[in-house]
Amino acid sequence: MDEALVIPIVAILMPMFLVPAVILMRQSARNREWQHRERMKAMELGLPVPGAEAWAGRSAIAIGAVMPVGVFVASMVTNATTRNDDVWVAAAFVSLAGVIGGVRLAGRQFGMQAKGRGRQAEAVAFDRRHGKPAFNPDADDAIARHC
Repeated sequence: MDEALVIPIVAILMPMFLVPAVILMRQSARNREWQHRERMKAMELGLPVPGAEAWAGRSAIAIGAVMPVGVFVASMVTNATTRNDDVWVAAAFVSLAGVIGGVRLAGRQFGMQAKGRGRQAEAVAFDRRHGKPAFNPDADDAIARHC
């Protein structure tokens, strides 16, 4: 290839890569800014931060459903290679423990969500009855009791 053509070809191809890269970086920055605003607004309103509640549910599903399936697949491979039937007893106990753990995690997650909604409802009801702000000084007054 002729050296005189390299510079014009690079000059023509450069915008094809730079323009999409700049557009993608600007859109990414806008998305981060929108997520930040959404989180800050949720914190101001006392709501759960968007995206944070999904991880507890995913971990409960992983422990309660995916782990027992993985244990039985590993037991099937072990049984096929060693011809030992005692593997299934261990797999049953480990899977049972995983299912119980997953159910407990899921129950704890749903319990925390219900408790949070109950506390907000209690604060609103307190406000309506007494005409005071939604802050109940008797609910979380741990520092004043220790002083």
